[in-house]
Amino acid sequence: MKSAVICHGDCDGVISAFLYIKHFLRDAYPSKTELIFTQPWRAHLDIKKVPKEISELVMLDIALSKDIISTMIPLASKAKIVVIDHHISSEEFVAELTRIGAKVIWSKATSTPKLMNETLKLNTNPYEAILIRVADICEGVEAQDELSKMADLIKLSIARDPGDTEFLHFLIRSMLRGNNIINLEEVTKRAATAKWLLNKLLKLMRDRAILVGDYLITTLTSSESRIYAGLLGIASTEFTKEMKKDAILIREEEGKVVITIRSSRKNALTLCKVIAERLGGKFGGHVEAASATLNNTPLEKAQLGVLEVIKNVRRGTTT
Repeated sequence: MKSAVICHGDCDGVISAFLYIKHFLRDAYPSKTELIFTQPWRAHLDIKKVPKEISELVMLDIALSKDIISTMIPLASKAKIVVIDHHISSEEFVAELTRIGAKVIWSKATSTPKLMNETLKLNTNPYEAILIRVADICEGVEAQDELSKMADLIKLSIARDPGDTEFLHFLIRSMLRGNNIINLEEVTKRAATAKWLLNKLLKLMRDRAILVGDYLITTLTSSESRIYAGLLGIASTEFTKEMKKDAILIREEEGKVVITIRSSRKNALTLCKVIAERLGGKFGGHVEAASATLNNTPLEKAQLGVLEVIKNVRRGTTT
């Protein structure tokens, strides 16, 4: 029977999948391993792609939600479930997962690979230790060394086309071979293109952002969201650092509006939670970096809802 591994399709999600396969599924990969890359907002849909006959379901670096949990529950009687995650917003679901018999490893670690290394006591080699450090940097740990260059290359190469799962498989195969990621032509080419697009997006944000209270707010149309898909989270983080202001990016996508918040004051998760509760959506992430997804919500309504939340924060309440 197969094992199914579902991971976040970003830098630390890919490194998490590499580590799990390397240490626990090496003999089963790839012939007996179903590897699925996802995003938190659609993970409950991707879980349904898992083959009916599996021995194990592994969820790595996925910010949990009610939809994800409800989709996992029917699988608990058929397969072993392992969940490893470091998103703060996942904490409220740990007890429920434990009740259905899942093995849950959750903590406020800097990255899921670091959490795996610390809790599972992995016998890592120097190459794996480097990638764990890279995952930390991708998740916001400050660094000014050669590893920061590797983190940027991996992060940007993935962001160039986050829906290109073949490239994500290529990255994991390269890691399993012990390849020097920084020297892979496919990685450097994609990262260079993504860097060019990122600079254009940052200029757009500088030109368009409006200051509301203590927040710089930028809105993107659906066509702009498609052009810069994959780079929006990175751009929000870079924009916050550059402008030295908390940033809110509101973007329209097909059938939904996504609000991305970066906050040096650690308000991001609280704001996203309030926005999601008021406007009927989902939220997840960390205190410094979080997002809310609003389905079937007009862009103007989302903008007004965000402004109202900010006003309440300035008045000292988020209720």
